[in-house]
Amino acid sequence: FYPGVHHGLAQIFAVLKESGNDVSLHHIKKKPSRNQILEVIQRENPDLVGFTAVTNQINNVDIWSRWIKEEFTTPTICGGVHATLRPDEVKALDGIDIVQAGEGDYFLGDPGKVIENLDKLPYADYSLFDCEKMLKDRNGDFAIMVSRGCPYNCSYCCNHALRKVHKGKYFRYRSVDSVLNQMGLLVSRYPIKRFNFADDIFGILREWVFEFCEKYPKHFDLEFECNLRPETVDEKLLTALKSANCNQVDMGIEVGNEWLRTKVLNRKVSNKQILNAFRLAEEVGLKTRAYNMIGLPYETVDMVKETIKLNEMSNPTHTAIFYFYPYPGTRLYDVCKKEGYLSDKKATSYVTDTILNLPTISNKELDRLYTKFYSYMIGKEIKTLHPVIKYPMSLFCKGLIGILGKRAIQLIMRLYLRLSFLCAMSKRG
Repeated sequence: FYPGVHHGLAQIFAVLKESGNDVSLHHIKKKPSRNQILEVIQRENPDLVGFTAVTNQINNVDIWSRWIKEEFTTPTICGGVHATLRPDEVKALDGIDIVQAGEGDYFLGDPGKVIENLDKLPYADYSLFDCEKMLKDRNGDFAIMVSRGCPYNCSYCCNHALRKVHKGKYFRYRSVDSVLNQMGLLVSRYPIKRFNFADDIFGILREWVFEFCEKYPKHFDLEFECNLRPETVDEKLLTALKSANCNQVDMGIEVGNEWLRTKVLNRKVSNKQILNAFRLAEEVGLKTRAYNMIGLPYETVDMVKETIKLNEMSNPTHTAIFYFYPYPGTRLYDVCKKEGYLSDKKATSYVTDTILNLPTISNKELDRLYTKFYSYMIGKEIKTLHPVIKYPMSLFCKGLIGILGKRAIQLIMRLYLRLSFLCAMSKRG
């Protein structure tokens, strides 16, 4: 369950409202009961009930839509990445009447058509989300998305599969002026202290980035964060971002073993390029976040250790680690299916568990390495806390992980985030 804003839905809300439709949102942030779902439908009395879901959420959509159909005759529709890549599977769900495959802004029923000029769309409407609470929980951070698609062909990512479905220009950016206008509207409506660009890659179109970096400081004095690819990073780009008030860049290390990264993940970037990108960011004065995966096909214990080692050498400010999830439609999903790695397990999150049975590394060993990796990550995060807090917090975490293992991780991260928020608030006060 995702507590943040959903950019695709926010865009569809804007289009629907522009066409004169009334729209309401039931944002599911934790597992609901049958009565809770039915009470929403009873209260809102909609003409159409819509769902959006990725693969590891589709089982919930199956259950909730069947609950609705047992009591109401209201038609239901499901869209999103899973519906686009596996429309027949979604069509087979008893509770779903309509499947929207592809971009659903205007082209209902045409899975391949895309809007090539994103400036023609109305600005995404976030008013149905509880933005005030989200901003409070995130210390003023607001996520925004200004592009669609990605030109790269990573084997684990849905973008290469979606590119086959969509016709025309798949990777698109809104104009800089359009983005700045929307940001201005958002700042006027919400107590935003910082922007976080949720686009897959922010720095691909260099001319666009340099234009943005020139204009942004003339409109806002807010810091922002964005995603980059290590192989596209150079001093000129990072300096421009820093001068525009960017304070953090996030980059994917993914794995430490070059063969696994280049041949299995199809990410053509060397360890040397990764180390150079993080070094340059630090020299320019930017904070960094490194993204990593664990539990990949052909991965071994030694390879996971290489990933931990490369993170230590890169020395990012923050580190994130996720279990690999084989999304249907991706090349790596096909590998997992062909090799017989897929289990019957239904994981609802790629943060806490794997659905694979790998011959090269047992799930028990994988959990042990995940805990070891997270312990390293938590140790780095704790160092950023106030000295009065960080030493007892460090002892507490080591003891809790020693007792509970992986089960302690989510508890510790929630506690860390709360302490970080309190420290930030005390500094501002």
